Amino acid sequence: MLFLISKGFGFGDVKLALALGAVLGWCGWAFVAFGTFAGYLLGALYGIGQILVGRGGPAGRIPFGPFLLAGTLAGVLLGFYTS
Repeated sequence: MLFLISKGFGFGDVKLALALGAVLGWCGWAFVAFGTFAGYLLGALYGIGQILVGRGGPAGRIPFGPFLLAGTLAGVLLGFYTS
């Protein structure tokens, strides 16, 4: 769905998101939501930082995989600490 809707996601990001969603889904829907939000938030903060230092722009592209991984890590750690 992400690949069809967004022009910014590559197919590698889509496959990674599927695998990481399965990992977070094992913990529960709340962790899927938290991990997804955390990944997007980290990616947005990085993009805003790139724009502020003058290295990026509205048409700039950044790899999103590391932010997906970081969001998943945050979601899984939340699952371990809350259970």
